Amino acid sequence: MKRILWIFCLLVGACRLYAQPSAAFYFTRAPFSTLGYQDTNIPGWNNVYGDPSQSVVTATDASTGITISSISTSNWFSNNGACSVDHAGTGSETFPEFTTFDFWMQQGGVQAQYNAAVSQLEISGLTPDSAYTIQLAGSFFGNTAGDPTLYTVAGGSAASSQYLNVGNNYNNILTFNGVMPDANGKIRVYVNTTSTTSVAPIGALRITGGPVRILPTVVITSPVDMDVLAEETNPVFKATVTEGGQVITNATVEYYVNLVKIGQALDTPYAFTWMNPNEGHYLITAKATDAQGLSSSTTINVSVESLTSFWSMTGNVHMNPDSNFVGNVDSVRLAFRTKNSERMSISPLGNVGIGTITPTAQLHTTGTVRLAGLTGDSTQNRVVVSDTSGNLFYRNVSSLNSRWLYSNGTLYDSTDNIAIGTNNPQGYKLAVNGTAMFTKIKVKPVGSWPDYVFEKRYVLPSLQELEQYIIAHKHLPGILPAKDAQSEGIDVGDHAAALLKKVEELTLYLIEENKGLTEQNRKLTEQQARLDAQQKEIDALKALILEKNKQH
Repeated sequence: MKRILWIFCLLVGACRLYAQPSAAFYFTRAPFSTLGYQDTNIPGWNNVYGDPSQSVVTATDASTGITISSISTSNWFSNNGACSVDHAGTGSETFPEFTTFDFWMQQGGVQAQYNAAVSQLEISGLTPDSAYTIQLAGSFFGNTAGDPTLYTVAGGSAASSQYLNVGNNYNNILTFNGVMPDANGKIRVYVNTTSTTSVAPIGALRITGGPVRILPTVVITSPVDMDVLAEETNPVFKATVTEGGQVITNATVEYYVNLVKIGQALDTPYAFTWMNPNEGHYLITAKATDAQGLSSSTTINVSVESLTSFWSMTGNVHMNPDSNFVGNVDSVRLAFRTKNSERMSISPLGNVGIGTITPTAQLHTTGTVRLAGLTGDSTQNRVVVSDTSGNLFYRNVSSLNSRWLYSNGTLYDSTDNIAIGTNNPQGYKLAVNGTAMFTKIKVKPVGSWPDYVFEKRYVLPSLQELEQYIIAHKHLPGILPAKDAQSEGIDVGDHAAALLKKVEELTLYLIEENKGLTEQNRKLTEQQARLDAQQKEIDALKALILEKNKQH
């Protein structure tokens, strides 16, 4: 009889253990019974009514004790002053029909977008070590301004997000499985717009779940799998225990070496010291048991090696470099890695490669090289040069014939003369064999600037003298002949000054010519005036003679 009673209690407990309570809520502005859909509330659903931007709204499911709350008026944003509306949704074909005719909503700009610190709904009264399923829906009749709406749920487990197109939504709902409450038995729900939407509605929400017992998860944090431990030391085992993402601090962790229990720890960091292990390979098992008696285990493999062959990661002493070394004894390269990618290697011949696994020199790099902290010394006379493959050599400065030759034909000699396109600057500071383009160039003449031409004491050659010079020399006075220009080049400053002198002399010639023309025009004008006066006298005389002839 006692056995039957015990089995009955066990079955009842099991039923309670795996019961799946459900609570459902739908959101309206006015009480549902006043909206004209039907006389009573929707069976099995709790009507949560009001405006969450005006006051905190809370509703509790009587059968499960699960409560839903709008948290705070500041958690809801609307640019028109209201966060609830009736008769604006569509009927649902998945939930009961009237659950999505009305809805709460967020509306507006970035304030209505997702913010991990500002959730819109809080579900409480849940069991922390349980997993729940949350289903929700929203709809907006004839309006796609909320497509898509972003819904997020979060508790003890990481936040999970999904999108739903709510415009004219009749039958689509979102389902979040395996949602774990936080340590206080709460789950947060976010209802948000996106960067491309302006409204985010929620019409109905259903939560299903119960006290589903979660097995603890144990992880050995020290040592790690395939670790090598030193003999004649006392390694310390450490572990973490979690359930549903929550850290468990009151579990029991038992440690086994090759399936033989060697000890246990009762609280974090669940540390236990393994005393004086012998050299060998071992299977380490950690078994965690929570307060409800549920347990799980994990294993790692470690090796214990003698100090005579063990290389410590924190430094070694009494080393014999003839017999103790880092490296290998076969004919393969020695690889060095970071982030599991090979960065440097040493070939069997001893060549070191950085960025290459086939170094062809004692030091071979495929990237940049920086030598910092070098000491200046003007007495040294060797320089580093390279071939086209990047191999480095040194040369004595004297072997460079007092010249530094650079690419593209640019040459610097020992006196800092620069030659471009030629190997002979001919004593010039800059010699260019070819064309050049400048956006601006400034030349400072060495000689005097020819403004002296306008001085009174300057003797301007006559045009006859200039003509005779041109006939004799075939160029202007003071201008470099073509033969000399081709053989010696042109001094830009001197040539510009000479041209300016000719322009100024030409200006003086024009001024003199203009004076002559002006005087000539004056004389012509006076002559024309005299002619006009004479013509008038002649015309008067003709008229007088004609008048006398008429009288006779």
